[in-house]
Amino acid sequence: MCRILEATKTLCLPLPPGYHTLLSVLGVRCLPRHTFLQYVDHGVLQLTEPFVSRLMTDLDNSDANEELKFSILKRLPESMEQRICHLWDHPISSACISRDYVRGLLEKHAKTKVTLSYSASPGFRPEFLPLTFLTKILLDVEDRALNPFEEQENVDARFVEETALKQTLILMGFQDK
Repeated sequence: MCRILEATKTLCLPLPPGYHTLLSVLGVRCLPRHTFLQYVDHGVLQLTEPFVSRLMTDLDNSDANEELKFSILKRLPESMEQRICHLWDHPISSACISRDYVRGLLEKHAKTKVTLSYSASPGFRPEFLPLTFLTKILLDVEDRALNPFEEQENVDARFVEETALKQTLILMGFQDK
């Protein structure tokens, strides 16, 4: 199949629909993982959206399969990664969804240019003024922003918020992984 791919490239002939998906499926099933990933890196195999979405849903979350899924996610373009991330029920994909959600809220806030005061509310500790200010911005933006997950039925906004908070605590060293 690689020779067919090489011959069609040199002759500038079109490939049938689904050829790259079929070649990738054969590659992941028949080749050792490091060889498969090298072929992807060198452009011999292309990661198509049907292949990656099928791979994310078909493989279980064993250690070897998680490693393969991470390796494939790192090699995806950002636009495809955002669509594929929703298919994998894993804390890393939940963190990715949470980061995208917060990034969207902050971008929306930056467009509106709302000014907030630095005074701390009773529920926050005043010694962490930057954190208090960021929290107020996020609360204000969340109150005014439209929820981007309303269109999608399978995303729980509360779960995304809890995951984002847990990831923040882990990154700041307040909680173990």
